[in-house]
Amino acid sequence: MIEKIDDNRINELTEAIVLGYLKMNNQNPRKILCVDLDGIAKEYFGFDVLYESIAEDDPDIVAFSANGIKPLRIKRNGSIEDVVFSEKTIVLDTYFKQPQNSIQRRLTLSHELGHKIYEKIAPGHDVGNYKKIFDAERDYTIEELKEQLKVAESQATQVGCALQMPYFLLHNTLRRVMKKDRFTVYGDHQILPDDSPKFKRMADDMGVSCNMLFIQLRKHRLIDYNPIEKYMKLVGLEGVQCL
Repeated sequence: MIEKIDDNRINELTEAIVLGYLKMNNQNPRKILCVDLDGIAKEYFGFDVLYESIAEDDPDIVAFSANGIKPLRIKRNGSIEDVVFSEKTIVLDTYFKQPQNSIQRRLTLSHELGHKIYEKIAPGHDVGNYKKIFDAERDYTIEELKEQLKVAESQATQVGCALQMPYFLLHNTLRRVMKKDRFTVYGDHQILPDDSPKFKRMADDMGVSCNMLFIQLRKHRLIDYNPIEKYMKLVGLEGVQCL
C-alpha cells in the first residue's frame, strides 16, 4: 500500500526544496515572485523535460513521469511508436508549448515533479505515471475512475501545488500585495470587491490559478475569516430594517 503523506510533511519538504534551489543560484527568497519549476526540474534534480505528441489511446493523458521501464506511446514524423524514456525524464504534450496554456503547464509539470519527489519519500510510488485531464462529459469505467482518483495522483498534485506555493512565498506575496500577513475572507468564500483584483494579481504573480492559491492559503492558515454578516453590510446587501 502506498504511504499517504500529510500536508505538514509535504509543505515542509517542498519549501526546503525551493529554498535549496534558490540558494544554489544565489537568489534572495524575498525577491522572487514565482517558483522556477523548470529550474528546479533541470538544475536541482537533473531531470530532462521533453515535449512530445502523446498518442495514448486515452485522450486524457497529457504528461508522463518516466521510470525507465514503462513505455509511452507518442507520434513522431507521422508514425506512432512506444518509447521507454529514462527515469530522469518528464514528458509533456506539445499542447503545453502554447503560451495560453502556461498556468496549466505549470500545474502539470509540478504534478510530474510531485511524482518524482513522492517516490523519494514513499518508494514504490513512481511506477511510470500518466497525467490526465479529467473530462466531465466522458463516460468513464469504474476502473478508469479508480485510476483518476487513486492516492498516488492526489498526492502528486498536493506535492506539486505545495512546490509552487511554499509558505515563505505566500507570506511575502501577501505582504507585498495586500500589505498584511493574512488574506481577509468573509463567511467561507466571500472577498470584498476591492480585494478581488489584488487576489488575482497574487495568483498571476505566482503563476497559479485563484482556486489553487485559495486552497494553499487555507492550508497554511493564512486566511482571516470574518462573519458573513460583516460582508453583507460592507457591500450594501443588508436587508432594509423595518421600523
